[in-house]
Amino acid sequence: MGAFEFDVRNDLCARNCCCSNEETNNGSGEVCIIAQKIFDQCRIQKCLTSDILGPARAASNALPNCNEMLCEGDIIVPPCNASDVTMKHLKLSRIEILRKTENTLQDGCWDVELKYVFDYTLEFRRADGCIIGCIDATNAYILRVTLFGDTESNVTTTNDLYPLGGNTSGGPYVIAEGKAIALGADLKYPCASYGCGCNSCCCGTNAGDVTMGAPVAVNVTIGLFTIVKMFRTVNMIVESLGRCVPETCTSIGNACDPCANFDSLAFPLDAFSPVTEPRSCCGYGTTYGSPNCQVTSHHDCGCSHDHSCGCSCNCNCGCNDCGCN
Repeated sequence: MGAFEFDVRNDLCARNCCCSNEETNNGSGEVCIIAQKIFDQCRIQKCLTSDILGPARAASNALPNCNEMLCEGDIIVPPCNASDVTMKHLKLSRIEILRKTENTLQDGCWDVELKYVFDYTLEFRRADGCIIGCIDATNAYILRVTLFGDTESNVTTTNDLYPLGGNTSGGPYVIAEGKAIALGADLKYPCASYGCGCNSCCCGTNAGDVTMGAPVAVNVTIGLFTIVKMFRTVNMIVESLGRCVPETCTSIGNACDPCANFDSLAFPLDAFSPVTEPRSCCGYGTTYGSPNCQVTSHHDCGCSHDHSCGCSCNCNCGCNDCGCN
């Protein structure tokens, strides 16, 4: 619809706004409202491992361990005699909207980049179970999603309900909600990364486990539930049918090769002859997209579709025929 969301029928009078008193005294029936209409939305359930989050880092209020100077954002080095670590008091402290731009290939679609910041406490124990210290830690995760928000309307709005808001554009706007679940925390040892003996890659002899060396970092795993919505302010007549539940965001691309994602796209003919019908928006690579996004093809990262190929790429790009993980 247009920037002002007119409902073009026999009359342009908004119901219950300019009708007779006889029709409005009882307060029932259809009502004209200003609403934050959701144009697109989806939900994401993602397990964030250390491969995604990286090692635990010191929070702004973290206290140093073992008399070491520790600045915000530094990798946390556990006490040298720690044999176990527990993640406590996990909180999704904030969600930041880093970027919101129109998608150059899909008319009406918008690329959104969100930053999720997690705060928690790490508690370290010796082999005998005695607590030897704790520290406040943090990690961050960048989420990219592409959703339908319609074409930007050249309208400036203002109101006195939110006086600090000033003049704004017509949108679209983004709402992101999230919930974090602590799934686990582990000590990271230098030898574990190389699979070799202490003579060749590490290790102090005063460690809690001399076969692994002293721990050098902490790996955490966090479960993230999030819902992302794109909306605009519109005039509309409503009858509520209950709450709406977002469908699951799609993830169709792969991170193997950006050119592979581009080559799999259908030529954007609509960009040269625009249409206005609402549709689902596709996110490629590490970007999530609208539910039910239609994709024409996938790149297979060079994996053969022969059942005996035995390939093992981790890109979810059409290798299912040969059991790729």
